[in-house]
Amino acid sequence: MRPAITFIFRTMTATALLLSLSGALYPLPAEAAPDRLVIYSGRKEKALKPVVDAFTKQTGIPVDLKVGKTAGLANEIRMEKARPRGDLYISTESGIVEILTKDGLLEPHQSAATKAVADDFKSAAGTWTGISGRARIILYNKNLVPEKDVPRSIFALTDPKWKGQLAIAGTRERTTLAWATALVASKGEAFTRDYLKGLHANGLKILADNTEVWQGVGRGEFAIGLTNSPNYYLSRQNNLPVGVIYPDQDASGWGTPVNPNVAAVIKGAPNPEAARKFIDFVLSPDGQRILVTQDYEIPLVDNADAGAVLPLKSIKRPAVSAERLAELEEATLKLLTSLDPNW
Repeated sequence: MRPAITFIFRTMTATALLLSLSGALYPLPAEAAPDRLVIYSGRKEKALKPVVDAFTKQTGIPVDLKVGKTAGLANEIRMEKARPRGDLYISTESGIVEILTKDGLLEPHQSAATKAVADDFKSAAGTWTGISGRARIILYNKNLVPEKDVPRSIFALTDPKWKGQLAIAGTRERTTLAWATALVASKGEAFTRDYLKGLHANGLKILADNTEVWQGVGRGEFAIGLTNSPNYYLSRQNNLPVGVIYPDQDASGWGTPVNPNVAAVIKGAPNPEAARKFIDFVLSPDGQRILVTQDYEIPLVDNADAGAVLPLKSIKRPAVSAERLAELEEATLKLLTSLDPNW
């Protein structure tokens, strides 16, 4: 499947590349110091920095955090293959790390901590592990959607009564691409194309990112948004009148995809031991507590305290492997952009 692998990395945006070259994405020293951990993170700084700070406080290991788009940073790892500058890669979905695994760019790491992660959220080869999850929810504005009309399935959103009231982030948000790819894997390309055509016919608005989605729903610009579960809690934190549905949870329902945030040691990393320590720390009770309480993310570790968020065991999920997502991402992206270039 080499063409698929090549295509995914070519889809990094020109903006991400220019920012990287200009040093706007937290520039690193020309040579990474052996006593420092260098993290390439597709997660935003505000989501990851509390864990980074706690890790440094506990271990004494300083961290250089380079933040960018998941695909753009993966492309940098490819370009730096002969002389890696990063130690640890954090991705916002699993398909792209499966591609890096196939390209031989990641180093296996297995420990007692990674063994506690649910099997479908870690690599069979041991090259990556999920560190937290985000469910793909329906967010709705309570002032615009009466309780009796709240849709319980994503497939109900093609109903004409939602015309002009729907929003979703484009595929610069990798969780959107993972969601669409899971649909193709489960339902087939023809079904997914017809479903997406139905959403477009209903006036689906494609926005720049998930922040625009939850804020737009909260302000009443849209009645309904397809987004990630932490955004419900962020909306509530901002006193916005929103409700949440984990869709397709009935006996015959498709389920709600849960996209993992993923950590992986970069092959040939200057400081692989620090990278392994970080993974084990973020999977520890202290690390998971930060992700749950500050970022409202779903713990993927067995018996971890889910706090206020819906625990993983309570969510019916479609059975789609990371390997399958990696295989289908190119075709799915082509499908989306053939329907609307704004994807």
